[in-house]
Amino acid sequence: MMQVAEFRLKVSREVVSLPSYSDKAILPSSVLSQIVDVIPESDLPHPLIFKITNNESLESTYIGVKEFSSPEENTVILPNCIFTKLNEPETVSIRLVRTMAKAMALKVKPLQLYSNITNWKFFLENKLTKFYTTLTNKEHLVIEDDNLRYELFIDEINDEAHKTITACIVDTDVILDVVPLNDKLASEQLLEFNSNPHNNIVEIEDSLLLENVSSFLNPKFVPRIYKIDLTKYDKEIQINLQNLDFTSNNYDTVFNVDLIAGLDKLTTLENFKYTTMGQDFKIQNNLDHGISTDGAKSFTVDLRDDEIVNKLNRAKEVAIEGGEEPEKYLYLIPFTWDSDAKLKISITTDITSVHDIEDEIEMIPEGYTRCSNCLKSISSNKLVLHESFCLRNNVRCTQCNSVFLKSIPQSHWHCDQGDNFYTDSNLLKFKHIRLYHTNQAYKCNQCGSPTVYDSFLDLVTKHKATDCPQKLHQCRFCHLIVPQGEYTYQDRFENLTNHENSCGNKTVECYKCNKIFRTKDFQKHLKMHDLDKIQFNQWNKTTFRKCSNENCINLLKNDLNDLGLCDLCYGPLYIAQNDPTNIKLQSRIERKYMMQLTKGCGNSWCNNQYCLSSNNVSSEIKGKPFKELIAFLNGYLFKQIARPSLPINKSYSNGGQGNSVWFCVNESISTRKILLDLIRAEGEYDEEIIYKAVNERTNEEGIRSWLGENAVKVRDC
Repeated sequence: MMQVAEFRLKVSREVVSLPSYSDKAILPSSVLSQIVDVIPESDLPHPLIFKITNNESLESTYIGVKEFSSPEENTVILPNCIFTKLNEPETVSIRLVRTMAKAMALKVKPLQLYSNITNWKFFLENKLTKFYTTLTNKEHLVIEDDNLRYELFIDEINDEAHKTITACIVDTDVILDVVPLNDKLASEQLLEFNSNPHNNIVEIEDSLLLENVSSFLNPKFVPRIYKIDLTKYDKEIQINLQNLDFTSNNYDTVFNVDLIAGLDKLTTLENFKYTTMGQDFKIQNNLDHGISTDGAKSFTVDLRDDEIVNKLNRAKEVAIEGGEEPEKYLYLIPFTWDSDAKLKISITTDITSVHDIEDEIEMIPEGYTRCSNCLKSISSNKLVLHESFCLRNNVRCTQCNSVFLKSIPQSHWHCDQGDNFYTDSNLLKFKHIRLYHTNQAYKCNQCGSPTVYDSFLDLVTKHKATDCPQKLHQCRFCHLIVPQGEYTYQDRFENLTNHENSCGNKTVECYKCNKIFRTKDFQKHLKMHDLDKIQFNQWNKTTFRKCSNENCINLLKNDLNDLGLCDLCYGPLYIAQNDPTNIKLQSRIERKYMMQLTKGCGNSWCNNQYCLSSNNVSSEIKGKPFKELIAFLNGYLFKQIARPSLPINKSYSNGGQGNSVWFCVNESISTRKILLDLIRAEGEYDEEIIYKAVNERTNEEGIRSWLGENAVKVRDC
């Protein structure tokens, strides 16, 4: 094999668009031309890796290639970390590495706690090959991404049997092990994990009691997140929130508590779709008109809403890898405004709503007259007496018609922004100003959108929870928490965020057919394999023909005998003599059966119910005298043979049913028959495909693996 010559190159100090921490250099195009001239394209290694050496100090390392586009001939442009590692060379020599060990296992230690990385596997899988082609054992690994720097120590590459110093990380499956640098860092990591509310989400079934829910205004407030499985319900659900400290003479306990909900686990107090915060005025208005309340708030979730339908459809499409669950939940965060509270969250399908007194027109009954002071309907014959008392004792607010004893209290407040809001509660006044009339305009502080919204709730539920390009989400492909980006019509059509649509353009190899597809198209491709599985299962049902021996699992490939037995079961019955009346065949069947019924086959593994040696011998033959065994043979066992016509069955017909015989089989078939009966009892697969599986594989693991790859479960048909 011809060797590639060594290339002697100058090192450019020109600053170009190369990351500081990377091993991918920019080489001149002449290097590639000379390599291709020597090595056929089909024999070129992938990826291209070069050993690079400082010609003065002789330090060396390995580099990959970003581009063959160096602007100056015989000049290489190196990333800063490689330039430093080679002791700032002026000239270098590079040689193509024809073979490089592949990394199969990698153990790394983060040098500090990176709280924003929730899953190192997905982070390194997404970022590592973008910057590096090879890794070297016992060296520091630095990744700079999104203005953040991550430092790790490479503790080990591959296991003891395949241990190597430098290994390629491109086009290889790597088992990643991330371990803490020391006990202190491990403790900090555990504390960080436990303090993250997204790592301790509790699912609500029907209801949930919560103790000591605190105010979000508390600097130490940590939200507690709960979730509801939306796939358990059909059309609409109502989420109810109740303060268990509620008393009828203290309605601040109602105004003090609230609940928000969103459609992803990154729901926060500035990113949610549903809330109870807009119901306080209706509740107070009802109280002013004598309508009592049980202290509960609620909101309704319509499962037919397009956003929820898209979410649930998307959950069905996502392949569940590594035990991850689909995003089929509604996420809830309860909180208070002032004092701690004991709350109850409940779910119901009986939809009710807060009664709005303003939607009704009060009708004055016949014989009644409205009091000019308190505006109540009073019986006409008692009106004079009522008004004389009412005018002396009651004072009516002319703005809201609320009636007070003696005088209007100082706590009675009307909003001066023209929205007709009023309250006697200082807490409710504070909430209203906070939600609707802060000094700052209600604009998005994340994406800089010029749109001004009427209130904080409109800003959050109509923009931040849905369309904001800076809204964080977990990408379904790279599994990193990143901004979703600005939607395009194509993104919405494909039910992806803008980031996912771009991220999904990366390619992946199908593990079934080895074809290359875009990641976002991979699920559609797998559905084609599912259709192939369905077609294969239907074909298998149509062509299914098994050996007529009930203890045998073999499938028939041809019709070599009229009994419908496989070669293995028919072998002891075969003779070369002409037997037109089948009398000799009947004699051989009789002899085989009587040996089983009277002496048994003598095998400890036998499970034939009509054999005395069986572990599962039938009560119909166990302990029976010879005469009764003959009667059982003639009266039952022979009657199960329809083809060929035996002399003993000439006057009998089994209604056109197939043959059934019970002959003993060897240990291998007996063992697989037990596995077949076990899997069949589980009811997950059709009987025909299970027979196919036990003919393809010999052990339980192999049989179940084959079924997983080729069979369709009954519920999926």
